[in-house]
Amino acid sequence: MNLLAFETSSPSGGVALLCDGVLAGESWTTGMQSHSKRCLREAEGLLEAAGFRWEDVDVFAASHGPGAFVGVRVGLSLIKGLAWPLGKPVVTVSSPEALAWSCYRGEPVRHVVPLLDARVGEVYGAVFTPTDEGLVREGEEFCLRPEEVPRLLDGEALFAGEGALRYHEKYLHPHGRLARGDAVRARPGTVAWLAWQRVQAGGTIPPSEARAVYLRDATVKPNA
Repeated sequence: MNLLAFETSSPSGGVALLCDGVLAGESWTTGMQSHSKRCLREAEGLLEAAGFRWEDVDVFAASHGPGAFVGVRVGLSLIKGLAWPLGKPVVTVSSPEALAWSCYRGEPVRHVVPLLDARVGEVYGAVFTPTDEGLVREGEEFCLRPEEVPRLLDGEALFAGEGALRYHEKYLHPHGRLARGDAVRARPGTVAWLAWQRVQAGGTIPPSEARAVYLRDATVKPNA
């Protein structure tokens, strides 16, 4: 089974192709405008390198937010526009979950806390606990001011994402450390892997049922 996934919920995203559960290719984009202009071209390149056509994709996937309003809309529009005429199903994946799985490297911490920059002094995120089975989310995803995040924790945290990077020194430092390396973004390959898990559990949906998760109204609404 071939699965094509888009990660567009943050300024750093991209496209990944999974073939029978194995990552066959991954490509990055940067900037919301680049998402809308380059994602299809990057996806075409991945398919061509694998010797596939669009018809050979069995499932289309995207991150559904919460995250950047424009980016989330781009990703969902892409998978709807591609899957619908081909009669293929889709899968959507939580953006904080994809970020958490992308950044956690097995560090001995009580929590993994992915934080996306929600602008206007807020962050989108969630709290995950590492277990033998992987990362398990505690409670609901949230949109909070960064100084409110520590009240959700009861131990040392590993913070990841652009929101964590922006606010760690001022608000989060006493409660844990930043994930290392390039752990400010979710990998497209991780979105594809999580989508694959959903497919194996029977979690595909028709394109018409794909919905964004925003957690709040847009700060600036698009023109009608």
